[in-house]
Amino acid sequence: MMTDLFADDDADKPDENPLLTQLAAISQKARQRHGAAAAPLKHSQRDFFVADLVDYSFKDDVASMDAPFFSLSTKTDRNIFRWDSSDGKRYVEVAPSAFGRATMLDKDVLIFLASQVTAARNAGLEVARTIRFVAHDFLLTTNRDTSRNGYKGLKDALTRLRGTTIRTNIRTGQRELTQIFGLIESAQIVTDDKNGRMSAVEVTLSEWLWRALLSFEVLSIDEGYFRLSKPLERRLYEIARKHVGKQREWKIGLEALWKKTGSQSPLKKFKHQLKQSIANDALPGYRYQLDGEDRVCCSPKSDSLSQEDLLARLVSS
Repeated sequence: MMTDLFADDDADKPDENPLLTQLAAISQKARQRHGAAAAPLKHSQRDFFVADLVDYSFKDDVASMDAPFFSLSTKTDRNIFRWDSSDGKRYVEVAPSAFGRATMLDKDVLIFLASQVTAARNAGLEVARTIRFVAHDFLLTTNRDTSRNGYKGLKDALTRLRGTTIRTNIRTGQRELTQIFGLIESAQIVTDDKNGRMSAVEVTLSEWLWRALLSFEVLSIDEGYFRLSKPLERRLYEIARKHVGKQREWKIGLEALWKKTGSQSPLKKFKHQLKQSIANDALPGYRYQLDGEDRVCCSPKSDSLSQEDLLARLVSS
């Protein structure tokens, strides 16, 4: 006897209890509602990336480590600045807003965000050009004051970063074209109603910097960078980090270094400041030297070298 797989099995069953039938219908509707709530996520890519990682190394973008985008002044700098590379092929023009040009200390914001984005990408996480972070986390991480002054300083830094206009042909992400942009595209601050302080900050990075991060055009920097109080010393550190690398030493003329830092001080004063920095020996991992013919040599500090590097130096000497 063949069984009809499509036959109604309930045809010969006695009538079920109406109450049980009603309960079954209610249960079925509940399951349907639950299934609808668990439907596939339609928008897996959020409009912003939450920068809340706690275990990561600090990263700085290579382009702004090489060329002077940021002011070294501790006062409001409203001067238009231009830098040309020694071969004349690259240039940077910087125009400040009424609030002044973005400074080396303001750059901490970009380093913090670049570090978070790079760490997230290395961990396989989704990232976005708009980044949300907790203001207090930023202040702690970058060795800043967490009082009211620290929050005001962050707000001022965001204002200068947004207002400073860059025109350059320096490529990022393998794209070479003349671009005009702000160091950040926009910033939004959420204030706590209870104490009036920032509770969260959202920053949208410029396309120029975003391309650099997507192409991993970054270098790790020492956390001791944030303990350097003088803007010039921060600039000297990132120049050393960019150009020395694993070399035994890197040499440059005094005047060429002066231009590369973006210093607006006269060359004679810059030389005095460089000598002071050499005497302080505060740069993490690197040491500058200046000879009598105004030649500058930068090399890794021996205590920052690995055992392999030290052995290689002993063998070659």
